[in-house]
Amino acid sequence: MHIYRRIDDTKDIKSVAFVVCNDEITPVSDIIINTLKPEYRMLSDNEVMQYLYDSPPDIFFIGSDTRTQNQKSFRLCHTIRESGYQGIIVLIADSLKHLGATTEVTSAGFDNYLLSSDSAERIKDIIHWAIINRKRKNKYIIQFDDNPDSFYITDRDGRIHEINKRAAMGSNLTPKEIVRNGINISRVGTLKSFKSIIRPLITEENIGKVFSRTVYERESIFQIKTKIHNVPTIGLVATVVKTDITRTIYARTLDILVNSITMLSQRDNYTAQHSSRVFYYCMHLADRLGYSRNKKFLRELYFAALLHDIGKIGIRDHILLKPGKLTKKEFHMLSTHPVKGYKILKRYEFLRDSVELVRSHHERPDGMGYPDKLRGNQIPLGASIIAVADSFDAMTTNRPYRGSLPYEKAVSEIKENLGTQYNKDVGAAFLSMLTPKLVEDIRNMSRKPLDIIAQELLETI
Repeated sequence: MHIYRRIDDTKDIKSVAFVVCNDEITPVSDIIINTLKPEYRMLSDNEVMQYLYDSPPDIFFIGSDTRTQNQKSFRLCHTIRESGYQGIIVLIADSLKHLGATTEVTSAGFDNYLLSSDSAERIKDIIHWAIINRKRKNKYIIQFDDNPDSFYITDRDGRIHEINKRAAMGSNLTPKEIVRNGINISRVGTLKSFKSIIRPLITEENIGKVFSRTVYERESIFQIKTKIHNVPTIGLVATVVKTDITRTIYARTLDILVNSITMLSQRDNYTAQHSSRVFYYCMHLADRLGYSRNKKFLRELYFAALLHDIGKIGIRDHILLKPGKLTKKEFHMLSTHPVKGYKILKRYEFLRDSVELVRSHHERPDGMGYPDKLRGNQIPLGASIIAVADSFDAMTTNRPYRGSLPYEKAVSEIKENLGTQYNKDVGAAFLSMLTPKLVEDIRNMSRKPLDIIAQELLETI
């Protein structure tokens, strides 16, 4: 593991390694030693890597006196950088004609170069600029939403080295505390994905390019647009525009899924309004159970309630629309719809907490439900809420194979099956809130197009 000390000035340099063509101290090496007064080692190129791992120096000076050796020095510098070394590397060349273009020098990983004929004063100046160049390459300025009033300067691992008051707001820490404790930008910024998404983009090859990614953070979805700039007096700057697109993604995805249910209703005109009624019953029941302030619970319940029967898309018409009693085989086919719905919805990240409710809305406390024969507390609460709403609406609605049950008979059916078919507490809460007027109100509300009801859902969460 490489450990690097902070180098802000030439006086901070305590150790130097010279990689030279021979073991002799050259005049330029002698000047460097007298200027910096460091501990130093003379190394051959074969000794570099071992020394690097044992005791990495603050600065490498790699020398060459021919064009051929210069190319060898470039390869060695690249190898050192590939090992993860983030210290300073300076090229020593015999003459300018051996250097090539300055961009070749910096691209190889050098922070600066000097000539063997340079004076002591010039060498000190070159080392000073090498330190500045390395600090630029090891630090990245991050600005959010193109707002210069809020910025961070981080190292390659996301540790904050500079931060202003505006950027520190909401972290419960002062800028000084953040820097002193080496806090990561993922903790104080609104960007949890710096290391995996932003950091790899901050390279010279990406200057002027714009990158866009979608990320999930907790319950929200963000689009992150990153543009890489090269500011001569600063270095590489990443401008990050982070936009909350949660509602947009929810709306677009829900629109697709609701259209699927609407298309299903072209085959089975029961499903769309049934889904709407179950949604409204679940809204009232969640409130009765005391969950009106639990946004996370409501979100996963409401999505699941509206989409609980989407798996019926995969059920054939001769079963779905059969006017008589289903055979054992046909019922088995129909009972696959919760799993089919689960498989349809699980690909959507924001529905990850709703899919289990869709899968389990036909489970029973006595273990006689499907598809997984769950019992008691194994059944998610949201699934138990959907189950009682689903059953009551099915019983009180005309179906191809039977007429609707009277209100009193449906209430009696639920009451008689509390603790076996229905969660006892959930079923009791449902019956306590149920009135003929509520049933009529919900029927009226469910006559609205399903896409309008989906928009109401989005407004409530």
